[in-house]
Amino acid sequence: MTGAASNAEAETTMLDKRDIQTLMYCIRVAETTGQWQHGYPARSPNDLECKLAELLHQIEARKSIRAAA
Repeated sequence: MTGAASNAEAETTMLDKRDIQTLMYCIRVAETTGQWQHGYPARSPNDLECKLAELLHQIEARKSIRAAA
């Protein structure tokens, strides 16, 4: 089962800080211009931004751990 964990970790490391910030910007633009498709409670703009912010925090934490080592 350790192989699955490393695959998941490899997928998340493909995104960097700029990618996540760009996605957050796109979500905001889609919402403010009225292009967001409402009706998907699991995919509200706020929920997606919160998930992206959490991912950004995880990436930054990994970088600070590597820099300290």
